[in-house]
Amino acid sequence: MKRILVVVIIAFLAYNSVYFKTLSEIKKQKIASFNFKSFADSLYFKGILPSKNAIDLALLLNEIKTNPDTAFHKHGNRLGIGNSAYFMVKTKGKVVEISDGKIQILTGQNQNIIIETQFIFGNAIRDASKLVKLTDFKTTADFNTISEELNNLIREKIIPQISKKIKIADEITVTGAIKLNKKVNLPVEILPAIISKK
Repeated sequence: MKRILVVVIIAFLAYNSVYFKTLSEIKKQKIASFNFKSFADSLYFKGILPSKNAIDLALLLNEIKTNPDTAFHKHGNRLGIGNSAYFMVKTKGKVVEISDGKIQILTGQNQNIIIETQFIFGNAIRDASKLVKLTDFKTTADFNTISEELNNLIREKIIPQISKKIKIADEITVTGAIKLNKKVNLPVEILPAIISKK
């Protein structure tokens, strides 16, 4: 009887000492442990802010006119098939209008450029940066969360610090993302990652 009791106790302790997690629980735990906000901060301050990948907008537009295939291959980023691509560009000009969260500048090449400072959403900045790939993440949802955190940082913390100080006739420089196809429609609208003024 004692032997049976000992066996029952051992079996009971062994059963309760082993905890099996479902696959979905493990996946949720892994996702929860990845800090998307910290990753987006690092992506911005260590990758986008130095703006090494940004091409001068006037130069890009000229290259697209003369040799669009080469320009798109060299400077653009396409995640799928189609004629559109994302580009990280930089330009500067004089502020000629500020309205509804949009800043319009006139560049030295007499091009009107619109800078959107409020509605910074979507994947343009992430994709134009060329710093992350879909294959870096297990799911499309994770990949899109990077865009959300990056956009939140830029829209809520980075851009407001400077945009509220900008006035008509100021000279400003902007680095940001644009989406273009091989038939460029003007004026170009930039989703800014960085704005500075003299």
